[in-house]
Amino acid sequence: MGCGGEFVPPTLVSPLDLPPSQQTEIAITAESNGRVTAAGGRAASSAVVHDVPTPSGIGIRPNEAQQLWVPDAGPEPPEGWRPPPYEVPLSIHYDDHYWLARPLPSGSRNYDLEWYPYGNDVQLPDRPSYRIHHGLDFPNQTGTPVLAASSGTVVFAGPFPSPLNGVNYYGNTVIILHDWQWQGQDVYTLYAHTLELFVTEGEVVRQGEVIAGVGSSGEVSGPHLHFEVRVGTNNYHDTRNPALWLAPFEGWGTLAGRFVDKNNQMISGASLTLLPLNVDVPVRKQSTYHSIVQSDEIWQENFVFGDLPAGQYRLMIDMNDGVHIYEREMEIFPGQTSFEIISTDFEFIPTPAPPATAVPDSAENGSSEN
Repeated sequence: MGCGGEFVPPTLVSPLDLPPSQQTEIAITAESNGRVTAAGGRAASSAVVHDVPTPSGIGIRPNEAQQLWVPDAGPEPPEGWRPPPYEVPLSIHYDDHYWLARPLPSGSRNYDLEWYPYGNDVQLPDRPSYRIHHGLDFPNQTGTPVLAASSGTVVFAGPFPSPLNGVNYYGNTVIILHDWQWQGQDVYTLYAHTLELFVTEGEVVRQGEVIAGVGSSGEVSGPHLHFEVRVGTNNYHDTRNPALWLAPFEGWGTLAGRFVDKNNQMISGASLTLLPLNVDVPVRKQSTYHSIVQSDEIWQENFVFGDLPAGQYRLMIDMNDGVHIYEREMEIFPGQTSFEIISTDFEFIPTPAPPATAVPDSAENGSSEN
């Protein structure tokens, strides 16, 4: 489907005959009997729940839509060439649902900020922790066009303050209810921190239509687009990883996986390193999802590396600073998701989420928020 066309559900094809991956546990340097927590200690007697901002409702804050422009928000984003994205909808494998086009035009930075991925806190060692990310960030110059990722109806357009404290974390925001469903559930996309809005509530938009301009409204440290996919309800807690919805670049694919304990419970906070073996791209690092974010209905994943050139990679997982280290080699295939399941021999007990801290003053190649 090209820009402005009607949405057509993808025609599914038979899955490719992919070789099985091999897993090796390469080091166990400490006893793994009993229960292991995310922080490496013994299990806590009870969990503490910390409220996180839930932007919705009609809370008011003075200057709620002002542009919090930071003159020196770090160097410009790196000049990284990318092929054009595949046309959507795309489902080479029947488990994939790449139904959304990139929300930024070619020639802009239409790939996300790798050190603040979905389900993670800030991943730079020299930056303070901020908040578990419920979307993806796309740093760009102020005024860069923001495009509708698919057709649908605008259900919200304006400042988006939190009902908990009235703070306008998201700034000027557009939310689209798409005119198709996923497994019988509604799908929404959210576009935050815009400079200006070109659509109004109730307006019908087409894929690729300009709906806003990149800005720095709300609680941010530099101009970028914050993009979310919400499934089922238009709610902060019903987000899914956009990397499993945005069509990859031509010749590129996605790695998703599940890191679980001996009871098949997903392990949060494990360090992930993805090393290219025959592809000239940088090493990628992140962590397995925090438990407060949702997994995809099909994949049930707790980590995703999006936008990977097809080729061979080595995934290394470090749990508890070297106590458990796992390694697996796999191949990334063009236009589809490669999936891995890595299971351990210990029982994992998650630790409570830390409270959010202040917004960093500035951030290299982008900003930290939401």
